Amino acid sequence: MTMRVAVVGAGISGLAAAHALAIAGVEVVLYEKEESLGGAHAKTIAVDGLDVDLGFMAFKGVSSLPPSVPAYPHA
Repeated sequence: MTMRVAVVGAGISGLAAAHALAIAGVEVVLYEKEESLGGAHAKTIAVDGLDVDLGFMAFKGVSSLPPSVPAYPHA
């Protein structure tokens, strides 16, 4: 009998868990509420007609930016 596991959330951790389980021979069902995979860290925005991948670089409250540079100019 094959083990079946539901993974809730297709962010980086959910995808990694589902992958590891599948490699181990577990039947995996992956649930995600958003239309795309990758979670909050997989975000692409359009800036002046170009797609910009924010990836893991978007941190709220970054203090190293000078006050004149907005952290999210196009968000």
